[in-house]
Amino acid sequence: MAEERKITVKGNEYKLSDLTAGQMALVHQLNHCASKIRELELDLGQAKMAYDGFIDILEKALTHPVQESDDNLKKSA
Repeated sequence: MAEERKITVKGNEYKLSDLTAGQMALVHQLNHCASKIRELELDLGQAKMAYDGFIDILEKALTHPVQESDDNLKKSA
């Protein structure tokens, strides 16, 4: 026999089967928000890594300048 699904809100446990349609809609909204938060946290981590990488590249370019051709400058703009 499958265990009944439950949700815990501020320390109180509720059976999903006891919730009204409106309450279930809120549970779905919460699940969607939690999923979106996880996705945004991953995006933020990737953006931070990219930012740090660009800072490192810029620092190297500033401390060890290399003569760039006009073609390379146009491609990066």
